Amino acid sequence: MTHISNLSSASSQKIKIPPQAWIAWGVVTFFYAFQSMLRVFPSIMIDDIRQKFGVDTQQFGDFSGVYYLGYALMHIPIGLLLDHKSPRWVIALSVVLCSLGILPLIYTDSWTLAVVGRFLLGAGSSTAILGVFKVIRLYFPSHKFGTVLGFSVMIGVLGAIYGGRPVQGLVDSMGWVAVLYAFIVAGFLLALAVIFLIPKRQDPEATTSHGTLLHDLTVVFKTPYVITTAFLAAFMVGPLEGFADVWGVSYLTQSYGFSKETASYLPSLIFFGMCVGSPSLAYLGERTKRYTFIIQISALIMGICFLFLLLTTLPLWGIQVSFIIVGILSAYQVLVMHINSMRVEAKYSGIVTAITNMIIMSFGYVFHHFIGRIINSYWEGENVDGIRVYPIEAYDNGLMIIPLGLFLAFLGFYGEKIHARLTHK
Repeated sequence: MTHISNLSSASSQKIKIPPQAWIAWGVVTFFYAFQSMLRVFPSIMIDDIRQKFGVDTQQFGDFSGVYYLGYALMHIPIGLLLDHKSPRWVIALSVVLCSLGILPLIYTDSWTLAVVGRFLLGAGSSTAILGVFKVIRLYFPSHKFGTVLGFSVMIGVLGAIYGGRPVQGLVDSMGWVAVLYAFIVAGFLLALAVIFLIPKRQDPEATTSHGTLLHDLTVVFKTPYVITTAFLAAFMVGPLEGFADVWGVSYLTQSYGFSKETASYLPSLIFFGMCVGSPSLAYLGERTKRYTFIIQISALIMGICFLFLLLTTLPLWGIQVSFIIVGILSAYQVLVMHINSMRVEAKYSGIVTAITNMIIMSFGYVFHHFIGRIINSYWEGENVDGIRVYPIEAYDNGLMIIPLGLFLAFLGFYGEKIHARLTHK
């Protein structure tokens, strides 16, 4: 196994990055931001879509959620395709798949086909971040992986944050169907850009896997620390996928008594922090070469921030500062991808990053499940307008799983580091 301290041995060499590499990166990063907009557009067009298909909120929720099912299920197949086939064709076909996933909303009145289209959209979108991993691994020097990936993630998060308001303006002025047509056209144009602007591999033998599915998976699972690193990183995803995505607003209104407007705004600071943290942590890792240490410290500080949030009553400014810090440190995922990608040859980078990202993303469900289960265990039978009401301590104790996961990750990375030292003595 390559030592983490030596992952970027090439950093001492001045390697000129050709313009073609930046063009390829720009195209695939734009796809990453584009699919972020496609992921959130149903929240903007919810009334229009429900009116056309005559569905209730539960059905619409299932429609929105099936995106993530397609996204998760396609990670390993897409990772293998990126390793075995030309990335530009895999990425281009995935962009087309995203556009095709929008068509049922326009051309059919079948809710089943609309749901299938949403699944296809999620399946195609899974290639975006995996394509970013692969393009950076193929066309950039290894010591630049983390920094370049950090800027890609920043742009992708911005696509999700700022995509809502401009798209809402277009819907108001053009109508939702016209906007969907624009998305479809943009998708096909982007697919053409991928085909013509992403260059062919310079060394196909070194960057293309010729092994079987079982062989490639065996390489990943036999490479030391790849899977343990992925699972430890997954324990750290609670602040982002557990709190900011779902439970933050309910907790802040229930426990801190904030208005819904204020409570809805505060968790967004975590996403803004991640925009800053993605390139910043990557640059820090590149400069210091202490990737695992930065991840460990990120887990520790985030855990402390959440303990203060849950066990004390922070002032508004304290919550704002804490959430920005948590957002910056949530970019630890960029360093995890860098570490695991550098542990295998370039021809296996697609499958290793796919498995790593799949494990991390899947823990979003784990956190949601256990937080919801703990909160529900405190229900005492009280209802208001048919909605269950929980005591304040229910949210405090339910969300305590987030700092617990962070502290477990801190200890786990420490144990992994000790084991690596003992093994290589």
